[in-house]
Parts: sequence; structure tokens; C-alpha cells
Amino acid sequence: MAQQAENIDRSQLVPGHAGGHILPNSPLFGKLIRHARRDRIALRDLGLNVEKTYAELLDAVLAFRKVVSASLCSDVCERLRNGDEVYIGVLAGGGFEFTVAMLAVLALGAAAVPMCKSISS
Repeated sequence: MAQQAENIDRSQLVPGHAGGHILPNSPLFGKLIRHARRDRIALRDLGLNVEKTYAELLDAVLAFRKVVSASLCSDVCERLRNGDEVYIGVLAGGGFEFTVAMLAVLALGAAAVPMCKSISS
């Protein structure tokens, strides 16, 4: 009788996706990359008078992910490397800046927590 296979998480069998120009291997980022290859407009931010393609958006995400990563303490970086749950708040107006910040946090491997400026303490 064949021995039963262990219940293995398939993500453990995939090589790590790490590096300055590498995005997580997820359906969200996969779809964004596919759109980037077609040179499509990703968003129009009327408040900032900005129009960005998917490639430009992902470029901004990678750049901001680097900035956010550099600002994290070593304990948080270690938790991200270990795959632990990490929550990072995003406080930005809607549009391009918010989109870049949310995607950058997700690209770090953390959970993005959108925050509203209008909430008073």
C-alpha cells in the first residue's frame, strides 16, 4: 500500500521571490505584470493630475517598497522573512499615492491596513 503524502503547503515548494525587482508570486501581482506588458493605463488620479500605466505603477511600487522596507525595524523585517503576520497602516488620500502605498505593503508580504485621515481620537 502506498504511503500517504504529507499535507504539504505547495508554496513551500516554490523558490523564494525576494530581491529589489521581484514581486510576490501571487495572482494579484501576476495580473498586474500581465497588464504591464500590454502598456495599458492603470489609473488616472485627477487630484494629482497623474496618469500611469501598469508598468509605471509597478515601478513606483517597487521604489516605495524599498523606502518602506528601509524604515522598518529589524524585528519587523525578521518577522516578514519568517512569514509571520505583520500589519502596516497606510494613511494617504485616495488615488495614485494610496494605490502605490497599499501595493508596496502587500509586496513586502505584510497586510495593509487602510487608515482614514478624518477619524479623530
